[in-house]
Formats: sequence, C-alpha cells, structure tokens
Amino acid sequence: MRKIQILSLVALMLVTSNSVMAQLDSKSEVSFSVGSETLNNKGLGDGIGEAFGSTSGCAITTILTFGLVDPNSMTDKTKVKNSSTPTFNVQYLYRVLPKTKVGALVAYQQTSSKLLVADNKGNFLEAAKASNNYVIVMPTVKQMWIESKNIGLYSKAAAGICIASNKAEMTNGVTEKTPGELTDQIKSDKGTRFAYQASVIGFEAGSDNLRAFAELGYGFQGIGQVGVCYKF
Repeated sequence: MRKIQILSLVALMLVTSNSVMAQLDSKSEVSFSVGSETLNNKGLGDGIGEAFGSTSGCAITTILTFGLVDPNSMTDKTKVKNSSTPTFNVQYLYRVLPKTKVGALVAYQQTSSKLLVADNKGNFLEAAKASNNYVIVMPTVKQMWIESKNIGLYSKAAAGICIASNKAEMTNGVTEKTPGELTDQIKSDKGTRFAYQASVIGFEAGSDNLRAFAELGYGFQGIGQVGVCYKF
C-alpha cells in the first residue's frame, strides 16, 4: 500500500513538472493590445491651455482677426475640446530566464484638440484645431510571478522614446494677427521625448498558446490595457 502511495506521488510530481515545462517551452510571445488614458492624452490640450492662459485679462481679438464674423462680437472666453484614439500596441518578448522575458514594443496614438471662442451672445465658434501623431518605441521587460498552464500573473516595465509629429490650423475664417503666434504654441508636443510604461499588475488567461490579458499601470501605453498574446 505504501509503495502504491509513493508511486502515485511520484506520478503526480512528474505530471506537474511536465505541465510547467511545457509552459516554459514557449520561448517567444507576440501580443496585440489597446490602451487608454496615456500621458499623451494631456499633452496637446495642455499646450493650448497654456497658450491661451497668457491672454487672461486681454480680449481674444488682440491675437485673432476673424474673417467670417465681427471681431467686436468676440470675447476672451475660450474652451478646449480634446479627443484621442486608444494606443495601439504590438509587442514581442523572448524568455531569457525561467520567469523573465525581454523584448520591445511599438505603439501608436493620435490626439486632437479644438479651440472654441465665445461671442458676446454665449455661442462658441471653433477658431483653431490641432492634431498630434505619436509613435512610441520601447525596450521591455516582463517578470512572471505566476505562470501555469492556463493563467499568468506578471509585472512589466518599458522605457524608450516617443516621436511626435503634429499640425495646427486656424478654422472658420479665423486668421492669426501674427503668423505662428498661436499655432506655434499649439504644436508644443512636436519632437522626440523620453517615454516609459510601468504596468504594476497584469493578468493573462487562456490556453497554452493563445491568451487574453489585461494590465493596470501608468505611462505611454495607458492606465488600462487589454489584448491578446500568442506564445510559441
């Protein structure tokens, strides 16, 4: 009886070991995901806000000349309407240690803003609009805390660069009194800057090879992120 118990225990250990080894046999993984509420979401809107914050106490018509409306009807009351796409992420990782994977990711996001100026009747007219396109490239490290046949728990860190291109234009017949006086300030995010992502906790579930995942973190991929990954 004791021999049977010992043999059963050994068999169970072998099955468990094989299951873990089968999971660790997947050296590479490719993932596709979308994220929201990134650090880029605020950049363009803040740039516009700062540009117009300096006009406090001055009539907006000292900066703008309106071609389609009477400039005398405009006030210095402004507001900014912001919008953005999710981040779209592609990531490749390779297992270098039993619980550690390294690789890189590429992400893309677009943000846009509209400047609205109020007239003396309280109606808002679109005076300018701007858009930014962001391409983010970051080397990445993923640390697995739990990794089994069907689930995984992990943290992730990434750091690299964000490349921004942008454009801004006046609308509705509005023109700048001095070329670039307004639009140069709206395009404050143009160029290359440091980018990072710290995903404190990530959870994945599915089969040996195909899994869905969700991450919570902070940075250029977003506070929340969901996607799918393929392990091979």
